[in-house]
Amino acid sequence: MSALGDWLDERTGHRKLLAAALDEPLPGGARWAYVWGSALTLSFLVQAVTGWLLMTVYQPSATTAWSSVWYVQHRVSWGWVVRGLHHFGAQAMVVLLFAHLGQTALFGAYKKPREMNWLFGLVLMALTLGFALTGYLLPWDQKGYWATRVATNIAGSIPLIGAAMQRLLVGGTEYGHLTLSRFYGLHVGLLPAALVLVFALHLALFRKHGVTPPADSDTRRTEPFYPKQLGKDLLVGLAVLSVLFALTLREHGAPLDAPADPASDYPARPEWYFLALFELLKFVPGNIEWLAAIGLPLVLGGYLVLLPFLDRGASMRPRARLRWLMPLAVVTLGAAGLTWRSRANDQADPAFIAARKIAEERAAHASTLAENGIPPAGPLAMLAADPEARGPVLFQKHCASCHRLGTLGPAPDKATATDLSGWGTRAWVSALLDDPDAPHLFGATAFKGMMPSFKRPPPDPTEAASFTVLPSADEASIIEFLLAQAQGDAAKGTAGEKQIKQRCTTCHRLDGEEPLDPESLAPELRGWASVAWTRLQILDPAAGQTYPAAASGPKVEGHMPAFKKDLDPADLDLLTRWLTETARRLPMSMAAASPDSRALPAPSPRP
Repeated sequence: MSALGDWLDERTGHRKLLAAALDEPLPGGARWAYVWGSALTLSFLVQAVTGWLLMTVYQPSATTAWSSVWYVQHRVSWGWVVRGLHHFGAQAMVVLLFAHLGQTALFGAYKKPREMNWLFGLVLMALTLGFALTGYLLPWDQKGYWATRVATNIAGSIPLIGAAMQRLLVGGTEYGHLTLSRFYGLHVGLLPAALVLVFALHLALFRKHGVTPPADSDTRRTEPFYPKQLGKDLLVGLAVLSVLFALTLREHGAPLDAPADPASDYPARPEWYFLALFELLKFVPGNIEWLAAIGLPLVLGGYLVLLPFLDRGASMRPRARLRWLMPLAVVTLGAAGLTWRSRANDQADPAFIAARKIAEERAAHASTLAENGIPPAGPLAMLAADPEARGPVLFQKHCASCHRLGTLGPAPDKATATDLSGWGTRAWVSALLDDPDAPHLFGATAFKGMMPSFKRPPPDPTEAASFTVLPSADEASIIEFLLAQAQGDAAKGTAGEKQIKQRCTTCHRLDGEEPLDPESLAPELRGWASVAWTRLQILDPAAGQTYPAAASGPKVEGHMPAFKKDLDPADLDLLTRWLTETARRLPMSMAAASPDSRALPAPSPRP
């Protein structure tokens, strides 16, 4: 081995290079405070290696990006480990970078003659944050897509240059292939090259000037870098790797939200290291939001750039430099407080929690669908063809401003239309016959007071004197008839149809025949709540096929609008089937259901 070493050293001079690295003198001796730079270098190497491995599979286009990331996560051997290390390694770089910045500022390592090294360190910090911003979008999932839209919209609001800057980043006016390819080019091309160059200059200047010991250290005592400092660096490096592997194992890789969908709603939040700015913007009027989002980081950056030229005193003691370090301490504490506040607000916000739950369910469902293959048109086409994925999105967009369905829609006291949970089931019909003006039925609509109860006497004493409760046998036959209609069975000639004709056609239409009361706004009962009836109602409630045209007239405030211009035939069919099937599966709220309906068995799901 010695002969081989001599042969190699004669040709490369590696022993001299190794000695220069390991024998570097450390004034004051080895310290734990010196480990941050080495740990940061290790985290960058992790990013470089795992990033290169991900590049061998990743496909940067709006139709393939999410699919390729899902493939890495679920199909490539150990792909989830590589992706998890890359994801958490990026966050480790941010943590270690700020720790290194804080240690450098505390020790006064920005002072003469190390000003340029400090400035190169600030450039490295900006490049690292650039990696975070550009890498966020690459999975092309909901989280990255909407966070990037927020960031680019803020940039676009800057006067004079904002619109051009946004078009440059986005690649036009629409977010899509060009947006992704530009962010990908920045992430794997321009930023790595810039980081390697600046890091080399930073390291060269560090080697030239050496470490900056604490003010109270005995600089007459020196130790070589090897073995003590190298041992400390390796121990901290091992701890960083252990944390990265532990987080990767706990999360089984890295999170992947549902595919990016510009037409959907999403509770967008940035990564934790941008939460402070996100929370701060809540206190800023929208028309000057850009001033805070761009201006405050520029002011902070300017302070850090000028710090070596402002603090020119000879003392290295932190107490003597307190006035120069105080802004950094205030910003750090303020950022920590705003981050905590943002998380606390989200945890106390029922609307955000509900939206987050929907997003997580959608992500899990998308991953399950992908197990059966993702079509060439991309994951959105896969979701668009699946009722369980597409249905809630369409309901949220077109129906949830008025109707509730399970956890979707407005709060119970804010709903202005019937709660569709359990609609078309035995419990729902029974509750309707008992108290049609209940808040979850027609009590909050323009139809309140139009239908009498069949089980409760009217409030007017004269009318109450002649009131008789609907016999249970008649009630049962009416319910069975309406359940048959909901399932697409006309149930002609049944006892229920006879009861409907006797008791209900004063107000309701049946087979299109006008009721005895021509001004009635009650709906058609043949086919009520069936797929066909529901489709017609969504398409155009004013067409007179489900409700009379007058029910959608100007005299009826808050009536249901037509959606024939908002939904294409495929979405209309999908929404109709999903809505009717989901409504049957969901139970009515026990607080809303009538006492009689609570004892009724739940209907069997329709095949």
